[in-house]
Amino acid sequence: MLVVSSDSGYVEEAFAWARDQALAWVRTGPGNLPSYWAGYPSRELFYLRDVAHQAAGAHLLGLDAENFAMFRHFARSATPARKWFPLWAFHFDGRIAALDHHSDEHFVREIPAVFDLTYRALEQYDWTGDRRWLDDPDLAAYYRTCVGEFVTAHDSDGDGVPEAGGTADIFLGTATYNEREAPLLIAGDGLAAQYAVLRKLGRDAEADRLQAIYQTWWRDDHFARGVTTDGLDFDWGLESHTLAALFGLGGTDQHLDWLEAKMTSDPPKNIESKSYYPELLFKYGRDESAWQWTKHLIDSRDDYPEISFTVVEHLVAGLLGLRPRAGDAVLAVDSHLPAELGVLTADHIRVGGWDLRITQEARHTTEVTVHSGPGPLTVVVAGTPHLLGPGETARVSTPTKDRS
Repeated sequence: MLVVSSDSGYVEEAFAWARDQALAWVRTGPGNLPSYWAGYPSRELFYLRDVAHQAAGAHLLGLDAENFAMFRHFARSATPARKWFPLWAFHFDGRIAALDHHSDEHFVREIPAVFDLTYRALEQYDWTGDRRWLDDPDLAAYYRTCVGEFVTAHDSDGDGVPEAGGTADIFLGTATYNEREAPLLIAGDGLAAQYAVLRKLGRDAEADRLQAIYQTWWRDDHFARGVTTDGLDFDWGLESHTLAALFGLGGTDQHLDWLEAKMTSDPPKNIESKSYYPELLFKYGRDESAWQWTKHLIDSRDDYPEISFTVVEHLVAGLLGLRPRAGDAVLAVDSHLPAELGVLTADHIRVGGWDLRITQEARHTTEVTVHSGPGPLTVVVAGTPHLLGPGETARVSTPTKDRS
């Protein structure tokens, strides 16, 4: 079992709470799919957006069977009759959630989710090295159709970008995860999620075209949140802004400064939207801000399942700066510890078949021990690779990074 220790009792208590809370949401058992609760605590369901975002924390907690079963169940639900949208929610036994599906013409669907499912599934391959994430027929077919038939079915102007109907009705399909959004045809989070998937699939020319489109959305100090029938919309868009940067579009310092200011001055009302903030900020090395938002989630002790799962991810993958490529037997490590944390250790991190202990001492020393594994693992610290076999440890000191 994953264990976290630190010179901060606050971190140790937070991790214990998040781990225990997340594991309490597991619903694997007789009559059920391997699964965990992902959505409102009042609804005994797992939701697509929530599963996609909880998957990294779930992996760290050993819930790989649950991740695979739920992702594949969503992938199987994307059919021609549904115009290649996956369904939004299921019961733990695999039944469709009627609350969110009235018919194959009237069900909850949001464009970012189509690509998010693929992106996070491929992230699970990075964590596990399990070839099923690439080769399973249902998942492989879904990856192809989400950037193929799905785009064709929803791209009215032939620019390679799917559009929503512009009604902002989630049962008719929306462009964004922000369900309080204006009626957008195209949203930043949908465009960026598609971009991220194309990068993951090595379809760089197509990704470059989407990146070029997004660059035309710039005005003054920030990018637009999306496109309406009247043109570009530059109002604050919550997920349509923050997730665009998370998925890799618009990560300029000026835009990130604007995002951080808006995240603080005009935050979302739903805490699950805030659960992405540490991941976004760690991605761009804004570690002090990422830590403040992580503490916000911790201090909430919110029972929404996404919070406990993502707190596990932020405390381990975020603070330690883990970027796995298990299929290539590679793990990059880069400390994101804030000023108030001196030491953080996570023991029994699973990357592919390797069982690891990783310690960060402030921002200057990294120690990695390979307890066991199928062979040597390349651990990259501050850009320098270190080849470690089972039973070996590397302790690497690097020049202290400037704090963000």
